[in-house]
Parts: sequence; C-alpha cells; structure tokens
Amino acid sequence: MQYFQMIMALVGVLALVFVIFWLMKKFNKRIALSDSKNMKILERINLGPDKMLLLVSICGKCMVLGVTASHTEKICDLEQTEEELTAVSESTGGNPSFKESFKTVLENMKKKK
Repeated sequence: MQYFQMIMALVGVLALVFVIFWLMKKFNKRIALSDSKNMKILERINLGPDKMLLLVSICGKCMVLGVTASHTEKICDLEQTEEELTAVSESTGGNPSFKESFKTVLENMKKKK
C-alpha cells in the first residue's frame, strides 16, 4: 500500500509539471516582453548559436536585422508595412506544418524520378 501511494504521488507531480509546462507554452505567445508601441519583433530565425535574423517593425516600417553576440546590423528595409506583412501571413495560414512541408518535399522527389 505504501508503494501505491508513492507511485500515485509521483504520477501526480509529473502531471502537475506537464500541465504547468503546457500552460506556459500556450500563454507565452501572448505575453509581450515590452510595452513599446512603436517597435515590435515580428519574426525571428535562429541561424546558429548567438546568431539570428529578425524581422522588425519600427513605427510601421519593416526591416531585416542580423544579430550576433558582438553586434547588430541592418540588412535591408522592406517596402511592405507591418499591416501588409501580417495580412499576408494570416491569409496564407502562416508557416506550413512539418507534415505539410514533408508531404511537399516527397511529392517533389516523386516528380523528379
């Protein structure tokens, strides 16, 4: 009986950790790290350790920045505004899922043969 209580306590703790992790992952998308109205990071792509590309909107104007541990560099300005970029991503449904991407790659491989 003592082992059963110990196992149930362990299962309860693991379930609690899982629920907390799931809630943090779900609500983390909605939490803003800053209160800035004029500057937003729209997208981020990691290229390696301490290297990333950022799509940033500053006062509605979008630009691509390259960021490393030692410096930040503006790569280019985009002609599209933040509203145009978000409208395009919402109309296309955002990024495709892994399943959709994998299916596309397989279909392209079959066509090449």
